[in-house]
Amino acid sequence: MAAAGVALLVVVVVHGEVDVAPVLLAVLGVAAVGTLAMVAGAGTAAPGIAYEALVLLGSLAGVVVALVAGLWGALVAVLVVTATSLVAMRDERLSTPGRLTDSTGVPVDSAPQPEHVDLPRA
Repeated sequence: MAAAGVALLVVVVVHGEVDVAPVLLAVLGVAAVGTLAMVAGAGTAAPGIAYEALVLLGSLAGVVVALVAGLWGALVAVLVVTATSLVAMRDERLSTPGRLTDSTGVPVDSAPQPEHVDLPRA
């Protein structure tokens, strides 16, 4: 995704005009490049996936902006950002359906039971 963001920035800079469409596409390019830092710096997968979802929404808008502005190179780069966002948000569970495992992927005999918590007294 970061490479597609860099490609998008290059296309926008080579285009040369400074109006609304290239600025919006440049922001999307910077967001796509920023995904690399976000995912690398996060301790868990959740912030990265949430950020990738926002980049996906921005890339869907970027497709429309690139089409309206007629920036065909930017359109290709935005479509790559869209595709890589979808791949980055894939299901990363380790077990196959029907096979019981714990959160690390180690096989277990039975599914974990929910913890029983007593209701508070009034």
